Amino acid sequence: MKSKLLRTLAATLSVGALVTALVAANPTTTSAANLTGGNYTYVIDGEEVTFLFDPVVRKEGLLLPTEVFQHFGIKVQDAATKNPSVYTDSLTIKLTLGSTQADMGGTVRTVSTAPLRLNSRLFLPSDLLKEFGVEFSQDGTMVVMRELTDEPVALETQTPSEWDAYFTNRGFTANVKSDGNAYMVGKVALLNAAMINSTQFPITYGTRAKLHSLLQTNTLVLVDLSNTTNRSGGMQTAGAYLLDDQRNQYDLVQVFDLGQGLLNAKLAPGADRMGVLVYPKLAGTATSASIFYDANMAPLGTFPTIK
Repeated sequence: MKSKLLRTLAATLSVGALVTALVAANPTTTSAANLTGGNYTYVIDGEEVTFLFDPVVRKEGLLLPTEVFQHFGIKVQDAATKNPSVYTDSLTIKLTLGSTQADMGGTVRTVSTAPLRLNSRLFLPSDLLKEFGVEFSQDGTMVVMRELTDEPVALETQTPSEWDAYFTNRGFTANVKSDGNAYMVGKVALLNAAMINSTQFPITYGTRAKLHSLLQTNTLVLVDLSNTTNRSGGMQTAGAYLLDDQRNQYDLVQVFDLGQGLLNAKLAPGADRMGVLVYPKLAGTATSASIFYDANMAPLGTFPTIK
């Protein structure tokens, strides 16, 4: 049964007017935003949450009502203007109605769907959520969201030399045999929170939040591959595993894409790519660990520190 508020709003707002506005704007790619209880269900952190409006569906993706963003502490500014913004203490994203170009903390990037306003209600592209550390997925008419971090990710400013020092202190450089019998140079390091937050790490806020979430229960190995050969190839990641000084073996859980493609995808001659290998958490008794790689038939190297 709908609440008194929803019954009142349903009586005073014209859903038909929303349909008319949408069809006039783009009759083939947009569906109407109805009062919640019509077509869509929102699930946040495993619990169903009621919002006033369903998403707006376009062929490029979903547009969500501002209430969804505000639920996660993301503030909305200038919602009634052509240039609204969404922001937290760590990130401001400036948008333009009808445009897929967005200013994200001073960097212009493309979002999936242009924001729009319907009957004075602002709807924003769903892929903005990941920039604020909210995981988003859609399963039919169910919109599923999960907050990856309780606190905003605070970036730490490092110089390029300080970033390189992380690899020196926490990793090693090795020749990595790829498919096609090509060898690549790989800089390999154990990720920690400071590295994830480094301004030298070219990833989005959402990716940082996801890596922080993974770090709680996993060991993360950053691999920076450079193809110095004249043939394409990719790292055969399935053969990579960790071995600690207690002889415990940790098999690969997943390969995490940093937005450049997976490490096992083809890498052109002269190209670079970074990715993350995800393993179970090392045992608390481990004082050192090495990464083994079947394609090389030998250990790639030993991490100087695992803490």
